[in-house]
Amino acid sequence: MINMYLPKLKGFRLYLIGISYYLIFFTLADLFTIKSVHSHHYIPPYLIRSVSIEGNTIGDIKCTDQPEIAIKIIAAGRRLGVTLVRGKPLLAGKDATYKAHYGRLGTVMLSDRFMSPVVRCKLISHEFIHVLQHLNADLKGVEPLGWELPLDSFTRFKSLQEAEAYTYQNRASDILKLLMGVLQKYENKRL
Repeated sequence: MINMYLPKLKGFRLYLIGISYYLIFFTLADLFTIKSVHSHHYIPPYLIRSVSIEGNTIGDIKCTDQPEIAIKIIAAGRRLGVTLVRGKPLLAGKDATYKAHYGRLGTVMLSDRFMSPVVRCKLISHEFIHVLQHLNADLKGVEPLGWELPLDSFTRFKSLQEAEAYTYQNRASDILKLLMGVLQKYENKRL
């Protein structure tokens, strides 16, 4: 009799594991975020332009392999002055948005909707690519970074900024390396 309930219990157990991972992720992410305070740090554009991906020790980590790297991306973004807020993203039908502010870093808005850790990691990486584009434009706009893109990407995504973000959103360690490089150069410049 109990054998007929075992498959259902296994599915329920996997469901509970997924929910617990989601709760742990947000608990840890909350440690690294500011809810409503905007930073007024000014980071000169030459700092972002002089950072390259090569030669860093973070490794080649993709969201599909280790989605928990998103916590490190959030922490690096917070140290730079990016605000992360959970709630309804600014664009309809999107699960995350980055609102760039003129002259200062902006806000990443993440949906409260339940999603897998891999999807959440890709969303965070995607939005922090827009942060890097904002830094690339001297905090006066959102300029493409000049990364290599497939030929059809502009027609698929309608802008070079979105094409870069969608094409590279799984390469979380590359995004983290760039954020850490900007942060390191900025902190060295202040000393």
